[in-house]
Amino acid sequence: MRLWSKWKKGGALLADVLQRQGIDPKAAAAQESFKQILDAAEAGADERLKREAQDNALSRDERNTRWEALFFEEIRSRAKAHAAEVKRR
Repeated sequence: MRLWSKWKKGGALLADVLQRQGIDPKAAAAQESFKQILDAAEAGADERLKREAQDNALSRDERNTRWEALFFEEIRSRAKAHAAEVKRR
């Protein structure tokens, strides 16, 4: 499930956010930026979920749902930062 979410759902969201920011998602994919953003978002979501898990106990389904929400937040944040960096160049 996680790998599917990362590449199918995450990839589509990342392409959408980059396009809204005026960045060609195909060019970002060719520059390895796409993979780097998805990998960093995955690591960020893992870390955030780990910190949250210390505060409360979640069922497996709740953990998966929460991870996906955090992953999408991380993608949006990192994609916007990437777009701002590209525009500054």
